[in-house]
Amino acid sequence: MTHNHHSEFIRPAWGGRCFAELPQTIQYWLTGRGAPGLSRELLGRFDRRYDKVIFFFLDAFGWRFFEQFANSHPLLQSVMQQGQVAKLTSQFPSTTAAHATAIHSGLPVGQSGVFEWQYYEPQLDAMIAPLLFSFAGSKRRDTLADRGIRPAELYPAQTLYNQLQQHNVRSFLFQYKGYTPSTYSDYLFRGSTVIPYSTLPEALVNMRLMVERQPGPAYFFLYYGDMDSLCHEYGPQSPQVEAQNEAMLTALERFFVAKLAGKLADTLLVITADHGQVEVDPQTTVYLNLDPAFRGIERFLKTDGRGKILAPAGSARDFFLYIHDELFDEAQAFLSARLAGKAEVWRVAQLLDEGYFGPPPFAANLAGRVGNLVILPYAGESVWWYVKDSFEQEFYGHHGGLTRAEMEIPLCLYEL
Repeated sequence: MTHNHHSEFIRPAWGGRCFAELPQTIQYWLTGRGAPGLSRELLGRFDRRYDKVIFFFLDAFGWRFFEQFANSHPLLQSVMQQGQVAKLTSQFPSTTAAHATAIHSGLPVGQSGVFEWQYYEPQLDAMIAPLLFSFAGSKRRDTLADRGIRPAELYPAQTLYNQLQQHNVRSFLFQYKGYTPSTYSDYLFRGSTVIPYSTLPEALVNMRLMVERQPGPAYFFLYYGDMDSLCHEYGPQSPQVEAQNEAMLTALERFFVAKLAGKLADTLLVITADHGQVEVDPQTTVYLNLDPAFRGIERFLKTDGRGKILAPAGSARDFFLYIHDELFDEAQAFLSARLAGKAEVWRVAQLLDEGYFGPPPFAANLAGRVGNLVILPYAGESVWWYVKDSFEQEFYGHHGGLTRAEMEIPLCLYEL
């Protein structure tokens, strides 16, 4: 049976309208080879080869934020009048880990195997935070290095940049210097030139100068994450997030787009996001290990070799559970009854079968990492596991689940 969706949940739009189909489209734009990953109907007049592609990855700038500024901001006005805007969906889970890995490796989430901020890693028999190359709950980076595991054992082998390089396309990546370089970026960025930055205006000026100087074919990528951080802290409808979005769009317009107007030929600007965010409230978070209604939950959960419970994995919007196989049905019934009206409890195997994680073949390590049940809260709700100073739900905006606010993202195409 397919899932009867709660009306506010949507599926990833695989088959031409999903974020993970962008890397194949980028290769098509820059090499003219193969077919685009996105549907040709969606691409319209942008279904052709370009000398240069400039890609702005604006973390958490979901469709809800695009709509908020579409009629007032000059950059989005220009895009709507002279370019094209389409609504895409995120992958599931609607998380940065899944989308950053997809855009850099070229692989959809099920094939990359990196699906969330934290999960169980069978090779280490431990919960890890893959983008930090650390054990989950640790504030420090690279704590896995002491365990002797190599990045190649945790991350997908291929990169988009190595593939582009084979067709003589050079790639230039701009990312915040607070986490660049890192173990994750060093591995996933292979084949590119990396330019760390301190501020967005600085990055845009450096990128503009490089776009002007660098002969094609070339790919320029900028990741900007401040909006996501503020949205977590203050919530999607906060004045702080509105101001941040306006400042971000204005910087793109003033320091990049306006300065390049009419100067370039055969150059495509792409603006998109990995996901949106939905409102949550720390006061209403359900903690499975604190709430008396869930007393006894621990008996359902697998433990590592040291007897430590394997929790939490995913996020408070997509809480992945590792349930003892023989207690699986009982656990699903136990959780579903107690979370009624707040969240749905789905079988991970069914999500894999129904294409939520994208097309097979799935990464060999995915099954061991992904658990067997997932809690998917409705809009405004959050479900998590409390460990003081390591796992607390302090956010007012969040993502990872299947609501429209999390899953719907803009794709802006504009020729410079």
